[in-house]
Amino acid sequence: LERCIAQGDAEGALACLEDLEIPCSRSLASAALDICAGSISGTKEIVDPVSGGVYSSQELVGNSGSGLATFQEEQRLARCYLALKRRGLASKYAANNDNLAAMFPITSGVMPTAALEARTGLPLAAFRPSGSAGTSFWLLGIGLAAGEVGLASALHLDSPSPLFLATIGALFVDQVVLRGALSEKAVTLANPGLGERVVRHEAGHLLLAYLLGCPVQGCVLSAWEASGLGGSKAGSGAAALNGAAGTAFFDPELNSAARSGRVSRSVVDRYSVVVMGGIAAEAMCFGAAEGGQDDERALTAFLQQTVGFAGGDLSAVAEQARWAATNAILLLREHRELYERLVASLLETRATSIGTVVLAIEGK
Repeated sequence: LERCIAQGDAEGALACLEDLEIPCSRSLASAALDICAGSISGTKEIVDPVSGGVYSSQELVGNSGSGLATFQEEQRLARCYLALKRRGLASKYAANNDNLAAMFPITSGVMPTAALEARTGLPLAAFRPSGSAGTSFWLLGIGLAAGEVGLASALHLDSPSPLFLATIGALFVDQVVLRGALSEKAVTLANPGLGERVVRHEAGHLLLAYLLGCPVQGCVLSAWEASGLGGSKAGSGAAALNGAAGTAFFDPELNSAARSGRVSRSVVDRYSVVVMGGIAAEAMCFGAAEGGQDDERALTAFLQQTVGFAGGDLSAVAEQARWAATNAILLLREHRELYERLVASLLETRATSIGTVVLAIEGK
């Protein structure tokens, strides 16, 4: 196992993990999981570049070689998690996969606003992302424009247009090349609490994916860290390949069901709860969510396009979103100790090792 890890041999490391006669320490398990997660070559991404979002690899591209490779790599990572579970190192992964519906505090059904508020103790507005980080970005932009006007006057320029054009060019490079790393850093400096909010948002996605049996591929806590502009590159697994904040996970059952065109209700429910996990985590920790607009859009697109949910009826989509948010926050409250361990690990390691943060959930 040590030799396979040293050589970066994901298939060999997995074979060792699946052979229960071969001893495996916690540190070796973490390293093996990192190798299996890091070997996945591609994901379909859903991302909010300011406040974090979800990446979910959920489809093959025809029968192409890259699609087949991704499928095989995802299967390998899923087997890695199951091997660690059999060894007792990931006992809380897929805690009740034999009866997934039993994991949810509230079974599928109607979830009116009054029921959500009664069960969560929070108003519906707490689960509607305010997007304040985006507001901060625009306020910074207005302040920068005003500063450039003053600078042009001080330099005796006929017009501030050259400064405006330079700023627009820098923003273009930032958004296209750096995935918004510079603007994200500026917003974070202006709003110091945003960093912890993003960590807690991503921890919500990550913990619920883990508990509900969706293999987690990686996590990135900021585009700045993913870019390496600060001198060191952070983030782990497939998520780091996308260069923006987010959590990468996939649902093997959803992948298979989507290809066959028959997606079961339990699979829809699981995906919905994981996607709403970030918003629910913010609501639990801060009383209301700021980030997660892209999570909402991702869930809506999934329900309408992939599932064909209720013929695209928006009221049915909203009903499912309320149900998922309610279950997400109730699950996070139920597992608050695990959640706080995960948050502490993410803050300490900046998600440089998905194996480390995942095993931190187990608390061993």
